Amino acid sequence: MPRQRWQWPLAPEPAVARRFERPASTWGPGHRGVDLSASSGRPVLAVAAGRVVHVGVIAGRGTVSVLHAGGVRTTYEPVTPRVRRGQVVHAGQVIGLVDGSAASHCGGCLHLGALRGRVYLDPLALLRPGHVVLLPLGTG
Repeated sequence: MPRQRWQWPLAPEPAVARRFERPASTWGPGHRGVDLSASSGRPVLAVAAGRVVHVGVIAGRGTVSVLHAGGVRTTYEPVTPRVRRGQVVHAGQVIGLVDGSAASHCGGCLHLGALRGRVYLDPLALLRPGHVVLLPLGTG
């Protein structure tokens, strides 16, 4: 079954404040998601249809997690939730508001994470399928 196309969790498309950095090990350093520039109170949208599997507070920040077709789970923080656990949501539905008062590692952003099982995925690769980045050739 083909994966549904994702949409941005903020409209219009936000600036990327910090990119995904895959950790070398399960508990190793890295950045397990992408930070998107966002002001407090801005609506946070579901990137695709799914079921809300978590609504709560982790490390002092409001969080929402949605499980999508194909087993990908997205996480959004810091948010003031506008959904409840078990609720079915559609792509583009408001699931919360950016909480600018929460202690956050990025201040003024929405952190979007994506996981399949226990493996972290780059959310930008899912938001921009087929997006090619050209790198300079090395001189050898």
